[in-house]
Amino acid sequence: MPEDYYAAYREHLRKGMRVEIGIPLLGGGIFRDWAVIVESRADELLAQISRDVLPANVRVDVGFILDVSIWIKKEVYTCSGIVIERLGGRVLRIRLFGAFTLRERRQFFRIDLNLRLRYAVLANPDKRDVERDWEQRRDLEHMKFQGYDQFVIAAQQARFSPSVPLAWQDILWAEVNLGGGGLLIRLPEPVQPERLICLEIHLPLAPPRQIQAVAEVIHLMAPKAPKSGTPYYAAGVRFVFLDERDRDLIFRHISVTQIALLRETADRRELKVAEQVRALEPQTWQQILPRVLWVLFFLALCFYLVRYLIRYREAGSPNEIGETYEKAIREYRHEPK
Repeated sequence: MPEDYYAAYREHLRKGMRVEIGIPLLGGGIFRDWAVIVESRADELLAQISRDVLPANVRVDVGFILDVSIWIKKEVYTCSGIVIERLGGRVLRIRLFGAFTLRERRQFFRIDLNLRLRYAVLANPDKRDVERDWEQRRDLEHMKFQGYDQFVIAAQQARFSPSVPLAWQDILWAEVNLGGGGLLIRLPEPVQPERLICLEIHLPLAPPRQIQAVAEVIHLMAPKAPKSGTPYYAAGVRFVFLDERDRDLIFRHISVTQIALLRETADRRELKVAEQVRALEPQTWQQILPRVLWVLFFLALCFYLVRYLIRYREAGSPNEIGETYEKAIREYRHEPK
């Protein structure tokens, strides 16, 4: 995480400060409560919730994503966080991620992901027919994880006769901004607001899950042409038909992904700190002695090499000595006795 994020945390979050905690509800919506900061360090926050007991429909545990809101000049700013430890019933250790931004009027948390999905644009259909078809697709998908035999599922699928024809289009590893209330998706074609689209979202959970949903286009951005590839249209869509069990799967995938990202960030940070500590630690004689021996060996090698070159130069080349000896022999043989 960039250092400027930590600077923002240090600036806005202090011990004893009161903040607002937003906890997502399983059935939709967010439960908000006050909390007091017990400790604030880097991107970690220890907060004590004001209530002794949370309502029955409010659940928070390790791995849950929530938001932390503060007030800056009469405006509410929110930062996302994930619960990494629960100390008793009221104290939560939260690791923040992202920057504080002006609170958006959204119902659910969002995260950038790469997912495989299919979509089909609907052309002015009857909404009741769309809902019935969606219920059939949803039930068929849920049957795969409810212990039904494959023959029973195949028979049920054979009896399914959709009322609205669908022209599915695949998007492999689509870049989306996913949340429990909708998503921002890059489409290869413009889809006008208020149009309905069917979605089939593949979540890489264990085991992998496939979510059936129907969404409504809320806004469409101007087309963008990347340097490599075809132009795309970024469309913000809101779920119209989505089973609450599938919404929980979306939350689970967001939580799992965020935990993995935080763990990777923490590992990089710990590795960097460890390297800095090793660089500052005094070295022992066991570490110094091998280096000293290698230096002495190198110096001795250089000394003997220089000494050899000096003697070689003083003695002259072996070829020169041989030539001088032969020349002296020839001159001696031609002299008169």
